[in-house]
Amino acid sequence: MPAAIPKRCRVQGCGNKTTQRHGYCEEHAHQASWGKYQKQQLRKGKRVYQTKEYKHTREIVKTKARCLCINCLTQPKPIVKSGSVCEHIVPVAKGGTEELSNLSWFCESCANFKTGWEKNKTVKAILEKYGHTAINLNS
Repeated sequence: MPAAIPKRCRVQGCGNKTTQRHGYCEEHAHQASWGKYQKQQLRKGKRVYQTKEYKHTREIVKTKARCLCINCLTQPKPIVKSGSVCEHIVPVAKGGTEELSNLSWFCESCANFKTGWEKNKTVKAILEKYGHTAINLNS
């Protein structure tokens, strides 16, 4: 069988050549398994949203919000808009919990905006801006 033709490493800016199937040179070969690990973690994360417990919790949040976007309703000029996303107020990655007091019901545009906005923010800043949208456990 003929030898494989050396190709440039997949890492941007790396000029090394490789014949490995994963496409990384010896210096960056560890990144091949890192990508596989990341995909597994992503699949695990997506599986959480398919569990019975999550679906039940989501329905509770939806019912308590009366299917309306809580963020739109609590603006200075309230907008009545149907919600579709069960959103963590403080993301789990930043120490947020799965408790109802950390969940809210948002429309897709509010959820997308919040997700982008919170990337470089502290937990305190997130709570100041979105803490008022928490599901009220007493109602």
